[in-house]
Amino acid sequence: MKSENRAWLILIILALVWGSSFILIKKSMFPVDGERVLNPYQMGALRIVIAGLVLLPFGISNLKYLTKKDFLPLLVVGVCGNFLPATLFSIAGSHIDSSLAGMLNMGTSFFVVILGILFYKSNPTKYQIAGILLGGTGLYLILRSQLSFDMSQVQYALLILVATLFYATSLTTIKFKLQHLPAMTITSLAFFMIVWPALITAFFFDAFTPLVTHPDGMKSLGFLTILSVVGTATAVFLFNKLITISSPIFASGVTYLMPVVAILMGVLDGDDFKFINIIWIIIIITGVWLLNNGPKKFAK
Repeated sequence: MKSENRAWLILIILALVWGSSFILIKKSMFPVDGERVLNPYQMGALRIVIAGLVLLPFGISNLKYLTKKDFLPLLVVGVCGNFLPATLFSIAGSHIDSSLAGMLNMGTSFFVVILGILFYKSNPTKYQIAGILLGGTGLYLILRSQLSFDMSQVQYALLILVATLFYATSLTTIKFKLQHLPAMTITSLAFFMIVWPALITAFFFDAFTPLVTHPDGMKSLGFLTILSVVGTATAVFLFNKLITISSPIFASGVTYLMPVVAILMGVLDGDDFKFINIIWIIIIITGVWLLNNGPKKFAK
């Protein structure tokens, strides 16, 4: 399969997986409506612990590839791309709708462009700039028609935007500092570095006790395991693979498709959906297509 076709396939898979993750985040904390099992800090730490344990055998086998030069970039990928966002999304996810959280992910693409220009002297093409603007416009129109934005939720929305800045930092680090490493090596070593502090954090916040003592603890663990194994360990590997075969801007285009999936998941769960949004979804997809125009120039 050609790299471009493979990139599109991975992008669609990631959009489906991560678009569903916002509901899983909430279900991991509240498996039964109104009944909390895990707090955001417990849930964020356990998410990294489970994903890290799944990837641990790969991390150990790839330790031979860990060099002094790659240590700091890999640590940045682990902390900024996984550890911190997992906690930030858990905090925000307990206060705002999952579909709104998905919408706010659009910030990643903008931060990718800004970081690329400021730190890596990257010049996005006119098509990629048009794709960002088009995708952002489509998202804004869906946001305006589909969601009721409560101003009391602003502080939690800002947490998600901070998380997208961390995502963008990780994404550009992979593309410009770790391009020489295979995707599985990057993923496994990054998680090998953060699984230990995540485990300490889980014990500090007594994250394991509710899973055993709470009546809905096993339900919470079930949702959390799906989120950690599929939505974190597997998805991060695919995302790192996508970065290595495309441009950072195109890879960040998954954040334009994720909200579409998040809203559709909400519809299946009983949320209202206006058919005018189909037009905005088409605009978003067109924007993502433009993001993939000229990735070689951006990578250069």
